[in-house]
Amino acid sequence: MIRFVRRQLAANLGVLRRFSGNVRAILVTEPIWAIPYNLVQTYASVYMLALGCTPVQVGLIGSAALACQLVFSLAGGWITDRLGRKRTTLIFDVISWSGAMLLWAFARSFPWFLAAAMVNSLVRIVMTSWTCLAIEDTAVDQRVHFFTWISVAGVIAGFVAPLSGVLVGRFGLVAAMRGLYLFGFAVMTTMFVVRNGMLVETRMGIERMRESRAEHPRHELREHLSAASVALRNPAFAVAAVASILAAILSIVRNTFQSILLVRGLAFPEASIAVFPVVNAAVTLAALLFLMPTLARRGTAVALAVGFGSMAASAALLAASPERSWPIALLATALGGLGSAVVFPVTDSFLANAVPDRGRAKVMAVFYVVMFSASSPFSWVGGLLAAVSPRLPLALVAVVCLLGLGLSAFVPRAELRAAAAPR
Repeated sequence: MIRFVRRQLAANLGVLRRFSGNVRAILVTEPIWAIPYNLVQTYASVYMLALGCTPVQVGLIGSAALACQLVFSLAGGWITDRLGRKRTTLIFDVISWSGAMLLWAFARSFPWFLAAAMVNSLVRIVMTSWTCLAIEDTAVDQRVHFFTWISVAGVIAGFVAPLSGVLVGRFGLVAAMRGLYLFGFAVMTTMFVVRNGMLVETRMGIERMRESRAEHPRHELREHLSAASVALRNPAFAVAAVASILAAILSIVRNTFQSILLVRGLAFPEASIAVFPVVNAAVTLAALLFLMPTLARRGTAVALAVGFGSMAASAALLAASPERSWPIALLATALGGLGSAVVFPVTDSFLANAVPDRGRAKVMAVFYVVMFSASSPFSWVGGLLAAVSPRLPLALVAVVCLLGLGLSAFVPRAELRAAAAPR
């Protein structure tokens, strides 16, 4: 066992050392962003409730944000090609994260949270430009490792989550969260500026900036639709797109309503729920370092089955758990950490590899429109379910994960058909 652990650590560190350029810059700076994000994430929904929002309003905020992201996703490819990957990432990271952190820090009621969510929705433009920066000059066989290490960076930062519980216990929920959001504003803004100095524009980005100067918006729209139609003829892309949509739905509902279930449905004290992100982070980190290399060799279908299956079990356990049952809640959290370690990097890399570099920004922009069209109602639906019972949103997550588990059976055939298709 010790020999296996050493071998896996050596292999993972070897992969990490081979990263260079934009990938290295992103990986080095990602934990700086992830620390304040993890500090506020656990209590974000409970903070809304403390300032007078209802569960339905919490869900409505999520759905409104996703609707805005739909619009911004469509514009993301055009803006990314016009301004360049690097400049777009800096501008819209500062607006979407730094601006939203200030609004959350001074929020008083539902309209404040709605405005903050809409500003934060501009991050969807960044997702297009950031993905292009990371992917376009990176070898195909290195992409799954990049997404794995991005997850590792976020998970390591997750170990600071108990600090938010300590602050909530010491200063109260509202005061602690206001301070953490202001901290997030300062740290994230600094990180964006530092990272921008380390990044370089990609070769494809330079080419697209030059080409896009002469392109009319109407022509751009036709180009978006044409690029998307070409991608859809790839069976692997179609399956990867559905898997990514299911992952988005489960992430939205789980992240929004799990803390509400723990506090209002399972009666855990507010200050105590910061323990769960640490358990989640520990299991996720172990799975990323020691399980993911093995699953990567077994193929996408096996990885998706393991990931979605683990998350289905996690959600079902939480939905059925008795009040204050620490063993069940901790087991469910561990299973959720295992599933998260697999589902999100695998779906990201599966989708990235199914999209050609030329036209990537356009295809991803159209895909995000489709993804948010499909997923945006689910936050509102989760709010309606939470108003009936805090357990029901997690039951919905379990159903979505079971659909993902079934989808994994279609992956091998789709990959074979894509490989056999003419280039």
